[in-house]
Amino acid sequence: MQLINLNHSPYATRVRILIRKKKLEIDMVAPTLALKTPEFMAAYPLGKIPLLALDDGQYLPESIAIMEYLEDAFPEHACRPNEPLAAAKSRVMASFTDTHLAPALLPYFKAMMLPEFTFDKNAQYDVVRTALEKLDQWLKANIVLENHALTMGDIVLAPTFWWVDVTVGLHTKNDITEGFDSLNQWWDWVRSDADVQRGINEMASAFAAFQSQRS
Repeated sequence: MQLINLNHSPYATRVRILIRKKKLEIDMVAPTLALKTPEFMAAYPLGKIPLLALDDGQYLPESIAIMEYLEDAFPEHACRPNEPLAAAKSRVMASFTDTHLAPALLPYFKAMMLPEFTFDKNAQYDVVRTALEKLDQWLKANIVLENHALTMGDIVLAPTFWWVDVTVGLHTKNDITEGFDSLNQWWDWVRSDADVQRGINEMASAFAAFQSQRS
């Protein structure tokens, strides 16, 4: 199998982290076709990275679907809790990441990629801050780090959370996570995992390369 991957993508990064946590022999390769081209869309109709290339020639898109497949196909070194409530809480973290936090960051990503794109930075800062406040309160009520083992939910959230300071930080000097004690404690905790930190380092290097190309 191969993971068709871009190091700067938080969606690809979450899959890379899971692959390493599960100690799977899956090659991680860059796409051979340029993204969003007719050739790429013809080969991969959903037009998204990452993609898991299976040994029988099929391609599995969507990071969460890939992660679920890997958990089902390779149950060793599980990152999906067996206990129903713990599994549900892991899914909450993953769902919140993709339905609340990532959309709140989207205007910042667009501004990085499209210099002509403008948005209300003050209003969007408040949107991100509100999402983080909700997450902080949920973590406070549901996750006790002393008894918490790394789950798929943590792996999904961590790469996107890294982008919070990077994207918002380009537009403000304020520390957007100030006062969110549970969230900041979780962030320190999740980065203590070597595979999570490796994924974050890969994103940081890819982003630094992107910046140097634009300057």
